Amino acid sequence: MKFKNLTYITYQVFPNEKANTLQTIRMLESMSSYGLNVKLIFPDRENRFKDAESVNNFYNVKSKFTIETVKHFLPFNRTRYFEKFNFIFSSFFWSLYAVFKVTKNQLNEEIFMTRTSWILYFLNKKNKITIFECHKYSKIDQLVFNNLKNENNTIIIFTNKALKETFYLSKILSNNSIILESAFDERQFKDREITKIEKNIVFIGRLLRFGKQRNIDFLIKAFSDRRLKEFKLNIVGGPNALLNRIKKELNSDNVKLLGHLSHDQAIDLLIESEIGILINPDDEHSNKYTSPIKYFEYERGRVKTCSSNVSAHRNLPIQDNIYYFEKDDLESFIISILKASKNSFIPNKKISEFSYESRVQKLMNSLARLEGLEPPTL
Repeated sequence: MKFKNLTYITYQVFPNEKANTLQTIRMLESMSSYGLNVKLIFPDRENRFKDAESVNNFYNVKSKFTIETVKHFLPFNRTRYFEKFNFIFSSFFWSLYAVFKVTKNQLNEEIFMTRTSWILYFLNKKNKITIFECHKYSKIDQLVFNNLKNENNTIIIFTNKALKETFYLSKILSNNSIILESAFDERQFKDREITKIEKNIVFIGRLLRFGKQRNIDFLIKAFSDRRLKEFKLNIVGGPNALLNRIKKELNSDNVKLLGHLSHDQAIDLLIESEIGILINPDDEHSNKYTSPIKYFEYERGRVKTCSSNVSAHRNLPIQDNIYYFEKDDLESFIISILKASKNSFIPNKKISEFSYESRVQKLMNSLARLEGLEPPTL
């Protein structure tokens, strides 16, 4: 394969508790293990980044890669007003500056990767071969797809078929797209004994998604029902402000709020749990297009899943261990917990197809289709 260097440019910030940053880091680790020289570039906003070691320690990075920041000149998140416009405006101009700065010193045999649509747009203007990870629908993504200069230089990753079908794609972009679900990190499970504690239940994830609460109050209320009094629910995630508010109101002995844990600590808890919960806010993305990392970790850790009954979850692979409940229906949720507890976990060898290692291999196979192209030029 002629591509040896991969530069990932993104408007995300690191380190960060959000699942999207964990997914990015694990993909870059796997690409580094694959043999690529990997570099991560992001803006120095929000005062989160101290040095590369702070990122490596936060995510427990095992396969190291280069980390750099690019100056972020514009204000961001300093006011509640026009927040969405502020984000788009800041992202646009930082992306323009970052692509100009990074491509001035481009290495030979280099490809780019991003999940920021403006980065894709400006790299494409410079005729760079770019992999774009699309995790949700947005009008800006569609606008960028419609205005790419050279579609042959672009690979689009969609996290499921339904998400791909929401976009209008040219024939070239459609042919150059690939569907890759989220994944789990095999290194966190390999050679570990999985021992379950009966009636231990876990929810892992930020308590907010896109600014909306994940219905944690619903879970707490459910576990106050006498039928679940023998079960123990562990809730992992922040932010601290919401966590502290819930703790003050909590009067259930069988619910524990553990706050943010490292990824390794969360996996330790998952491995000993019998049941995991998938529940999201009531929005279009969560209902139709989400591909939750924790679902694949549940399945790999032999955790049965109680899931809200939405099409995104119905379309997840390997349905043998999912028990559905209707949104906001306490009776339906309690019954799903009781059913899951009575049944044994059903192992499925296909789960190995959803490791990050497998995800990267599939992506590299798609990238190989572009190798007939001339190397990108300045």
